[in-house]
Amino acid sequence: MKKKVDVILIKNNLKQGKKGSLINVTRGYAFNYLLPSKIAEIATSKKIKHIQMFENVKIKQKAANEIETKLLQNNIEKIHKISVYKKRGENNLIFGSVTEKEVIKWINKYTNLSINKIKVQIAETKFIGIRDIKIQINSKVSINIPIHIIPTNI
Repeated sequence: MKKKVDVILIKNNLKQGKKGSLINVTRGYAFNYLLPSKIAEIATSKKIKHIQMFENVKIKQKAANEIETKLLQNNIEKIHKISVYKKRGENNLIFGSVTEKEVIKWINKYTNLSINKIKVQIAETKFIGIRDIKIQINSKVSINIPIHIIPTNI
């Protein structure tokens, strides 16, 4: 009789590891604690194959997301400046401010890229001139683009 048995964790466990991981434990520990507590289940060849399939899907999805992020980054880096026309007030102030919606509309119009509003971060844009906006592609990659606020005489 084997002294150790393979089990698959159903729940996250501090001592053993993450949910879905395959561990090798003693029979007594598995049958007296892990299985009755529904922390783990016995590993069969089908269950192991099922876990490996999900791991492969995660790896492929991660690679696809990286490629998509890189393409989006390259397309956004091609934008050298954004020009927005606003009505001029007193002391080089503009009426209202430049919003994320206007920036997204400009990017969509001139580059056909669709960017989420949450990814665009604009500093205070109440004055005529050049400001920087930040486009956060993901948690690690962000790009700064100058925005030119140009007055109109309407």
